[in-house]
Amino acid sequence: MVAAAGPIMGLLMVAVSAWVMPSIQRPTLPFGVRVPAQRAGDAAILGRTRAFRAQITVSGLLGLLAALVLATTVGTGDETTVALVSSAPTGALLLLIAAFYLRARRAILRVKADDGWYSGVAQRVAVDTSLRTGPERLPWRWAVPAMLTPLVTLAVGIALYPDMPAKVPMRTNGSTVEAWQAKSPWVIALPVGIELFTTALLIGLLAWSFRSRAELEPSAPKRSATQHRLFLRRISRALLVLAACMNATVLFAVVPAWQGRVPGPWATAGLILFSLLGAAYVVVVSVRTGQGGSRIAADRDQTAERPGTAHTDDDRHWRVAGFCYVNRDDPAILVQKRVGIGWTLNLGNPRSIAIVAGVLALVAVGAVLSP
Repeated sequence: MVAAAGPIMGLLMVAVSAWVMPSIQRPTLPFGVRVPAQRAGDAAILGRTRAFRAQITVSGLLGLLAALVLATTVGTGDETTVALVSSAPTGALLLLIAAFYLRARRAILRVKADDGWYSGVAQRVAVDTSLRTGPERLPWRWAVPAMLTPLVTLAVGIALYPDMPAKVPMRTNGSTVEAWQAKSPWVIALPVGIELFTTALLIGLLAWSFRSRAELEPSAPKRSATQHRLFLRRISRALLVLAACMNATVLFAVVPAWQGRVPGPWATAGLILFSLLGAAYVVVVSVRTGQGGSRIAADRDQTAERPGTAHTDDDRHWRVAGFCYVNRDDPAILVQKRVGIGWTLNLGNPRSIAIVAGVLALVAVGAVLSP
């Protein structure tokens, strides 16, 4: 059952993330479909959202039951088999979520086209130039824990190195060591390097996202500009907290290995606790904030500043059910996602293709060198 705990937790996180997804989306982007602000509360959208959540709830409960049954059935096998078998319901749940999402999306697209939601609506694009002249600043104080954790890991590694056994665990599976490696400074340098690299990468991406184009609502440009600034502040803090928690999990994982053993109860508890804390904080902030700050009450007056206007109907540029943005006429490289929270690349921009190719090349090099 210990080996099955990870897959079961993964299943729960997948189900919860899918259930809260409609709350994170902009009201004008239900299931990745662009709709005018005056149609955001349409009965068709509300009905599909309720149906989607009901399907996720039932499927998640059935998947959890199946995972528990499978873990019990193969509980006498080795831990790898238990973990793989227990992960099967999570894979099935992901496929079901994709099917439910596509069904809801198609239904809204059909109603949008049949009822002519954009007929007679002035399509506009709103821009806040103050985001360039007076941009938001990265909250560096919130980055301090994430930047200090690699130094703590390095200090602990140096302190433990003299008493480190000749061979230390390189890969474990629950209570079993699957591979060993010889004692060397590389044993300490690798996890510290991973912490430093992931932290620097996240901070760099956040700094870049602060300069990306804001997705403003033309019917309420002033309010949405304020919401966008608050969104940047809140989501960057949440992601920096997540980075600190992930670095802490690395520390809890490597200390037992440096002592020549698998993680004990305290180390395992630390791994689980910090992982859950970081993920839960991001989810809570995302739900309370919404993509682009759409759930933030920026002012008391929630009426439209420019009634009768709406964002340009740009569904044609969003491919793969609204997950990929491809627009050769848009010079932007980084744009806000339609599904989930955060940013994605404009794959119609050649520079975005170069970035993707560079990342794939790094992954390939890492795969070749890892053995």
